[in-house]
Amino acid sequence: MFQPHAMLLLLILAVLGTPAFSTETYYGTKTGTHFCTSVPEGQNLTGIRMYVRNSNIMGMQMQHGGNWGLLYGYSDGNPLELILGDDESVMSVYGTYGYYIQQLILSTTRPRDMYFGNTRAKNEFADSPQNPSHELLGFCGYYVRGGLRAVLPKWGSPGGSCKE
Repeated sequence: MFQPHAMLLLLILAVLGTPAFSTETYYGTKTGTHFCTSVPEGQNLTGIRMYVRNSNIMGMQMQHGGNWGLLYGYSDGNPLELILGDDESVMSVYGTYGYYIQQLILSTTRPRDMYFGNTRAKNEFADSPQNPSHELLGFCGYYVRGGLRAVLPKWGSPGGSCKE
C-alpha cells in the first residue's frame, strides 16, 4: 500500500543526508598538480612567498611561526614575500588570470596591500571570508610547469586548519 507520508519522510531524510553543494570556486583552470597548503595545528599564517616569472606566478609557500612550508609549484623567477606583523592577517585576496594566475593582491588588517605579479590578464576575482572573524589560512590550487593554473583562498579561524 502506498503511503505518501512515509515517502515524504524518506525524501526529506535523503536530502538531509546529501552533502551540501560547495560554493567554493577555484579561480582559473583546474588542471595539473593539485595542492593545498597545510597549517601546523595551533599556528597562524605569518608569511607568504610567491615566485613570479615574467607575468606568471610560478609557485607559493606559506610561513607559520618562523618556518616556511612546502613549495607548491616552482621556484623559478623572482621571490616576493609578505611577512605579517603581530596581530596582522590577510583579510582579502584579489587576482587576475588568463592561462595562468598572473596577479594576486593580498590586503591585510594593518591595512596594507602586497602585489604579486602583474595585471595583464582579462579575468578578475576578489575573495574574502564570509565570517568577518576569519582570516586567510592558505591556498589550494593547481600548477603546471608554466605556473599556477588555479587558486582557491582558504579562510578560517586563527590557528585553524586549512583543509579542502
